[in-house]
Amino acid sequence: MNANSTDAGVLVGIRPGTSPAAVGAGTRNSAAVDRMGFDSCVLTASTGAVTGSPSALSLAAKLQESADGQNGWTDLPGAAVEPLTTSSAVVRVNVRLPTAKRYLRVVETVALTGGTSPTLGASSLIVLCGPDEIPAA
Repeated sequence: MNANSTDAGVLVGIRPGTSPAAVGAGTRNSAAVDRMGFDSCVLTASTGAVTGSPSALSLAAKLQESADGQNGWTDLPGAAVEPLTTSSAVVRVNVRLPTAKRYLRVVETVALTGGTSPTLGASSLIVLCGPDEIPAA
């Protein structure tokens, strides 16, 4: 198979970010994702149902990088989505990775104002793109 293949599936690697869940206000981190062999990615974040009637909500997500996937996490420049402020919404950001460290993780921050024990359905996904090598057929 060559780089001009119409089989887009060989050109991407889908990796979970944060698992879909109803979450309260706060921050959660995904597991480390090994991006070795890929030169770019798309970070997506999405909101789902809202409970507890908050008067305002926000979901922000960004990528951090680490050399070993365990320590020294730092924000990856240009790798944050525009915060979502409505339910049932999706946002994405394209990120170039040629100088990024080997491991990525998603840091997701939910803010909820007012309501009674409010939660927001939230999740994220990393789509790795631009593989160094196309897998053999």
